Amino acid sequence: RITCPSPTYSRSWMPITHHDNPSLFGTRNREHKLWFFYALPLDSVGALPEPTEPYWELYDLTRDPGEMNNVYGDAAYTEVTNRLKRESEDLKNRLRDDDREYPQMARLRRDHW
Repeated sequence: RITCPSPTYSRSWMPITHHDNPSLFGTRNREHKLWFFYALPLDSVGALPEPTEPYWELYDLTRDPGEMNNVYGDAAYTEVTNRLKRESEDLKNRLRDDDREYPQMARLRRDHW
């Protein structure tokens, strides 16, 4: 089992054509993992499929270590979701992962945050 002593930020830039997964960013700690799949190709080169619709995933790693049950949107996890979104935003800013060059990312985050 993986343990994270404090929140950890992660981002994947690989578009869906390369790894069959949309681009994402998010955070995790010992108990939870929150991902925002934004699926924009951003700096990718070459022919790409249409971006997928953005979506969120939240996993309770204590109850569901295999990450089989996405609990994003479950009212019981509202406080956890809000806390992890704040932590993700804080880590994103501290790491200077600000998306300044990508206005479409700013719009997407505004519309789906």
